[in-house]
Amino acid sequence: MNCRKSQPQITVGITTFNAASTIEDVIQSALRQKYQNIEILIVDDCSEDSTLAILKEIAQSNSRITVWQNAHNLGVAATRNRLLALAGGEFVAFFDDDDISLPDRLERQLNRILEYERQFANGAIVLCHTARLVKYPGGSELIHPTIGQRDGQLAPHGMALARRAVLGTPLEDSYGSCPTCSQLARLSTYQAVGGFDPAFRRAEDSDLLVRVAKAGGHVVGIADPLVIQTMTPTSDKSLADERYYTLKWLAKHRDIADTEGLYDFYRRWLSLKHTWLERNWRSFIVGLAVVSATYPIATLRRLARARRNLRINRSFSKFHAAIPPEQQ
Repeated sequence: MNCRKSQPQITVGITTFNAASTIEDVIQSALRQKYQNIEILIVDDCSEDSTLAILKEIAQSNSRITVWQNAHNLGVAATRNRLLALAGGEFVAFFDDDDISLPDRLERQLNRILEYERQFANGAIVLCHTARLVKYPGGSELIHPTIGQRDGQLAPHGMALARRAVLGTPLEDSYGSCPTCSQLARLSTYQAVGGFDPAFRRAEDSDLLVRVAKAGGHVVGIADPLVIQTMTPTSDKSLADERYYTLKWLAKHRDIADTEGLYDFYRRWLSLKHTWLERNWRSFIVGLAVVSATYPIATLRRLARARRNLRINRSFSKFHAAIPPEQQ
């Protein structure tokens, strides 16, 4: 795709926090995109290392890069909202500060959305994600699929997608993750749902997904892993925070769980999942026995569905187990 004035501009939004060792490679992956009608906006969330100095030096040599810094640490959701407020592009693609995007990522995601809008969206808002190649410490790698990967057909959307996200209800072409680091959408899509919820420092992507689905939105994907994600141990990636914000997310969308009268079960199930991720086996076995006795049918259903993500969850658990306690 050659750059022409008629092509929409894409804002590449990057949030950074203590990313001195990785941020240059991330920016270079943005500059190497085949789709060149872009602006690169970077907001540093009060890094304590040399990240900001590196950013300013890079920005001096490229007019497409603009750098800001928050007055105090706001977290990723609020910082992404600042990027949305600054964005001049018709579309926005988010890059994380330790991930690399392949050169055809923007081009393929833009084409995927435009084609899907033409065929299926009927005016509805659309999010697009790509699969990711996730690299874990120690050298292991896994491809994490996303949802809506099947071309030429209606993608997961609306309340069926919201129920799939919150309750795990089976839905065709909806097995995979939708992290913001592999996301592209129209700026107007983010504006339509009020951006990211700044109350979430984790699970903000899951919250956005459910709100887009509740608004009747569609979520499409690309099966090829166009983002290489490096699992970097940092202080803002603790399992304790994951548990807290996931439960907060469930409480926010309790209306969906209450349609089955099973909010208490889903809250217990999410806590149980994090107990397993923490490798607290004794508590997990006891908790599973209690939940099974209280909600036998619901537990069997969730256990059957959990098998699909077992390998990914095992890698996630091992990653956190390897993080020194002082970094948790």
